[in-house]
Amino acid sequence: MMDDGMEAKPRLKQDGYRLNVVLIPLLHGAWSLILCAYVFLYDVLAPAPFSWGKYLTFVLILAGYCLSSWFIPKLIYRTARKRRIDFSLCFLIADLLFWLLVIYRTGAEKSLLFFLSLVRVSEQRDMSFKRVLVFAHLTLIAYALLVFYLVSIEGRPVDLRLEILKMAYIYGASLYLAVTSRPAEALRKRSAEAAREARRLNSQLIRKSQQLEEAKARAEAASQAKSEFLANMSHEIRTPMNAILGMADLALQSDATREQKRYLTTVKSSADTLLQIIDDVLDFSKIEAGKLDLHPSPFSLRHTLNETLEMLAPRASEKGLELACQVSYLVPDTLVGDSNRLRQIFMNLVGNAIKFTHEGEVFVMVDVENQLSSESRLELPQDEGGMSLHFVVTDTGIGIPSDKQRVIFESFVQADGSTTRKYGGTGLGLAICSQLVKLMGGRIWVESQVDRGSSFHFTARLCRADVTGQEKPTETIFKKTAEPLRVLLAEDNEINQQVAVEFLRMRGHEVRIAQNGVEVLAVLLAEPFDVILMDVQMPEMDGIRATIAIREKERITGRHIPIVAMTGYAMKGDRQRCLDAGMDAYISKPIRQQEMFEVIEECASRYSHPKLDLAPLLLDRE
Repeated sequence: MMDDGMEAKPRLKQDGYRLNVVLIPLLHGAWSLILCAYVFLYDVLAPAPFSWGKYLTFVLILAGYCLSSWFIPKLIYRTARKRRIDFSLCFLIADLLFWLLVIYRTGAEKSLLFFLSLVRVSEQRDMSFKRVLVFAHLTLIAYALLVFYLVSIEGRPVDLRLEILKMAYIYGASLYLAVTSRPAEALRKRSAEAAREARRLNSQLIRKSQQLEEAKARAEAASQAKSEFLANMSHEIRTPMNAILGMADLALQSDATREQKRYLTTVKSSADTLLQIIDDVLDFSKIEAGKLDLHPSPFSLRHTLNETLEMLAPRASEKGLELACQVSYLVPDTLVGDSNRLRQIFMNLVGNAIKFTHEGEVFVMVDVENQLSSESRLELPQDEGGMSLHFVVTDTGIGIPSDKQRVIFESFVQADGSTTRKYGGTGLGLAICSQLVKLMGGRIWVESQVDRGSSFHFTARLCRADVTGQEKPTETIFKKTAEPLRVLLAEDNEINQQVAVEFLRMRGHEVRIAQNGVEVLAVLLAEPFDVILMDVQMPEMDGIRATIAIREKERITGRHIPIVAMTGYAMKGDRQRCLDAGMDAYISKPIRQQEMFEVIEECASRYSHPKLDLAPLLLDRE
């Protein structure tokens, strides 16, 4: 409101200046010309001889008054800081005297212009009722004074009855104009209040808009800072995690004792749990940014479930729980969807069931909910045979109170604060599952009773895949490659170097190490390589700059060497940033040896040996 008042003061000052200095002088000039024309016509048609002297004297008097009505307000508005006098009202009252002069000049008591006083009353109808009433009495008094002057001073024989009748007409008409001005005044007040309210609301809207713009800028800056923080933290955590998981894998493949392998298995399990927490935080960040998406492709549902439950089976076995799964015969084996995200949902739901169940069983069931119409099918490459699957994860655990069953799907929320201390967890798993299920066109809910277990239900829309020519997935074992590659490993961390080198040499590849991008460029000048494993963050010259430099030189040589990014940056835009720099593929730390072999050998086969069939990475146990 204060701002509205401050804004209104300059506006009122400008309006007052325009009224007194511009509009009123123009009105004076207009009616002066009309009155001069009336007086001239009267003098010409009157029985007395026409006198230019008398007429010009009258014109000069009116012209002087008009000039003063323009010059005086303009001078005062320029010099005076505080104006307590309403100049427009003063000049409107002064006009009555000149109108009386016109009446006097055109016949006095016999003049037909006695109605001029009504003009002043009627033109005040746009002002207040009080002002109209004041001018109604002023016009009456002014005409009565004129009659008094004619009778007392000049001694003219005036018909008082006729003059009283004129004054009665003037007063009655003036009162009528005053009364009819009241509704107009009320309407103007309402309009003025509406206009003030509109200006106030508009001013508030402008302020709110400015505040929202500022808040948006702060939020975007905070979001950018958070994204950078998460990206850096992801990299810094994944780099040592790569060493922990890699060394644990290598140690498990060595001739360690059973007790040592048990310790190493515990280390690896704990590292995997920590890595899952990191992934949950990153997924939650993607959800907040609206960047969590799906990558559908054909996959085997039963194989995915079997693979997931095999990873969770040791945890169930440690607690003596029975872990079982049943898939309806109506569910096709090969579907189109995002198997990784589906596996993530099961890892969270089944993992939670195992965590909160002390005895009994964890049971997974999959069935067809209903066939979908063609209009509601999931928009995937194969859009025929769409269906909605119903998944249920049931346990015999501690259960969830009914008043907590809704909030558990919110971020950073668990049914009971004590569960965080007793069982651990971030409270993000179910929130992420809820978002993933929505992306899959389904919904998620829970049915539970305290101390009697829980059943987590969710639905997902998937499509049948064309299985023609596809083979059923089978279990696989690892073997050395028949076509060893010369690999240049660009990595500055010594432990990560050791892990990657051990993996690659176990596969049968030759490895050369470079500490940074500068060494990479120097080594490439000396000897050829089939593929480069490039860390993104390195001293002196990072992997992005080194890749750009390599691609610039390849424009001259015409040879293309595959470059695979190997980095702890795992945010959504990091992969695209590496590909935009000219890299051919991307793997994130911690490195999974199978994933690394598949990626580098596929890249080498594509660019270096287009006609050579490499030995398969995975072989059937059969």
